[in-house]
Amino acid sequence: MSFFSGHRQSILFLAANPKDTTRLRLDRELRDIGEGLQRAQKRDQFQLEQRLAVRPRDIQRAMLDISPQIIHFSGHGAGEQGIVFEDEIGNTKLVDGEALAGLFELFADQIRCVVLNGCYSEVQAKAIANHVDYVIGMNQAIGDRAAIEFAVGFYDGIGAGRPIEFAYKLGCAAIQMAGIAEHLTPVLLKKSPSSDVILQPTLNTLVQPPVEQLQNRPIDVFISYSHKDDELLEEFVTHLANLKRQGKITAWYDRAIEAGEEWEAQIKGRLESARIILLLISPPFMGSDYCYDIEMQGAIARHNQGTARVIPIILRPCDWKDSPFSKLQVLPKDAKPVTQWSDRDAAFLNVVEGIRKAVNSL
Repeated sequence: MSFFSGHRQSILFLAANPKDTTRLRLDRELRDIGEGLQRAQKRDQFQLEQRLAVRPRDIQRAMLDISPQIIHFSGHGAGEQGIVFEDEIGNTKLVDGEALAGLFELFADQIRCVVLNGCYSEVQAKAIANHVDYVIGMNQAIGDRAAIEFAVGFYDGIGAGRPIEFAYKLGCAAIQMAGIAEHLTPVLLKKSPSSDVILQPTLNTLVQPPVEQLQNRPIDVFISYSHKDDELLEEFVTHLANLKRQGKITAWYDRAIEAGEEWEAQIKGRLESARIILLLISPPFMGSDYCYDIEMQGAIARHNQGTARVIPIILRPCDWKDSPFSKLQVLPKDAKPVTQWSDRDAAFLNVVEGIRKAVNSL
């Protein structure tokens, strides 16, 4: 049975990408959702409304003006700190889950589903699920491509008149069909059946794959390196083969970018979604504006937020003391550069053993 009645339903698309955050393809997500709904079997039953560069006050005004049944947020999430909206000058303004839940509680008689399509938004989803029948959040960082694939699949299901749970599973399947290893990131929560007591959603209200499947999910690893270290990179990736075969990790670096793809968007999306970020430190890395100022600084920002594990790997002797990553434990053992080991295979084995420990702890 379809989740919706036969009456026309409003979908409110909220988007925020403050100027001090990583750029996202929110325009593409909105366009692809809209195109999917326009061609859907039940297209006459849905009206897509949008509010961009959203400030907190814009949400309540849109709720009053549109009276939506589905609210879709697209943008950044910061875990316990909240969802990222914009302030008056376009910078980050965080709104936590309790604040959002309090607002949505006022409109609980009309809202049927909330989709938080941003990194680490499961925290906010749990708070909102005390008042709204269905809430979708992300249990870790999610890349731009995966977020778009999920949204398109989800609304294709909705547009076909299918139930929310089916649409959620279709969105997850769309991520997997695109060859992206993030299909276990979205989670669907249902409101507690008790209307008298406010409870956090429990395991039996969480629609997600079995625990053993979650435990076996590979961890996304991003490798930041200088192209002048290509030879060392290839040796290192070879040593990661066993971790990849065992399903422990998926390793990504920029050689995986296909012809015609936007390379900068791909790098930023992967950097934002990875749970482990490896920095291959060398003189060319330290001298590269992109490696040092973009990738390394982005990695340290995620480390400081507690959303990623950053592991510096010293490939070649260089001056890395007092750098932003110098406070982190480095590999190989005793910070001895890989190229100074008498046996380079032994050096990379030491590095891989350290990565394996980090993977197991996650």
